[in-house]
Amino acid sequence: MVEKNKDKVYQVYDEIVDWFDDNRTKDLTMEKLYLDFIQKCLKPKSKILDVGCGTGEPIAQFLINEGYDVTGIDASRKMINLCKQRFPKNKWILADMRTLDLNEKFHAVIAWHSFFHLPHDDQRMTLKLLASYVDLNGLLIFTSGSEYDEVWSNNGGHDLYHASLSTEEYEQILIDNNFKVLAHKIRDPDCGDATVWVAQKS
Repeated sequence: MVEKNKDKVYQVYDEIVDWFDDNRTKDLTMEKLYLDFIQKCLKPKSKILDVGCGTGEPIAQFLINEGYDVTGIDASRKMINLCKQRFPKNKWILADMRTLDLNEKFHAVIAWHSFFHLPHDDQRMTLKLLASYVDLNGLLIFTSGSEYDEVWSNNGGHDLYHASLSTEEYEQILIDNNFKVLAHKIRDPDCGDATVWVAQKS
């Protein structure tokens, strides 16, 4: 069960979708500072890819309400179905971020509390893949751990896998893919102790 879960966390999210939707904080207390920062960098109606969009609330919902053109992807079928019900005018794609295949670029790609569910090698590959979908001068936003590690957490009675590369390795991957870090805070206490990255493609 544990090892199977490590590579297919989305299957766990299918099992706990109702619990997650009930318990996911919806007031943007943790995200608003960074969403405001992102908005200052984006033009109105910019195209945004929400990677691991979950049930669409609160991040995609906020961006949609602010007038951005949001596309969401998630590997959990039940979560994508909720997004389609809640925001039928937007594009919602059932897909694994590790094998994402889109024929367009975006002004911003966000992977908030999703990318960190991937094992180390998958993170190295996927961060480069997500970077390729960012347009020139566009943004890549993601959360990670604070050091090289892997941990398990209990959510809705199920074990969920998390992993992180080192700060230095994330920085190097971003540099190698022509990104400059605009904002980075390790274990931000105002953001639920998440480590947040905002980088711009040049």
